[in-house]
Amino acid sequence: MEEAEQFIEEGAPGHIEQLQPSGVAARSAVAAASTVIVGKAWTGASRSGSALIHYGAGSGCCGVTFGFPSIVSGWNNNVRSAEGINNCWSTQYDGTGYTGSKLTCTPYCATLGALAAKTSSIVYRPAGTWGRTIPSSPGTGAV
Repeated sequence: MEEAEQFIEEGAPGHIEQLQPSGVAARSAVAAASTVIVGKAWTGASRSGSALIHYGAGSGCCGVTFGFPSIVSGWNNNVRSAEGINNCWSTQYDGTGYTGSKLTCTPYCATLGALAAKTSSIVYRPAGTWGRTIPSSPGTGAV
């Protein structure tokens, strides 16, 4: 917990809001420059509704963790199913900055149970690991 607090106090160096310019064209450019999808979230259960796609660099979560300390406007408290992709598990947090209650999808959650429509931040971590480590790399974009 102490590491998380220090990370947040330092302004979450390298987090997506610092790296990602605003606007639809800018987000598309970031997504195009990204190399791999690390996860998806949906507004409905069982991969239904609108989809939010998160991108990371490299080859996915092979030894790397990608974090989204806050999620795109309109998606906060609107996720009802989620999936980690490319060797990623997805941990949903009900607070921004990876705080509050959490649920790890290994790699897929058809529903989020008590966290349905409460996700405010997401971490994609290597398959087989649980929601304790601070992201080593910021996510590179979300569309």
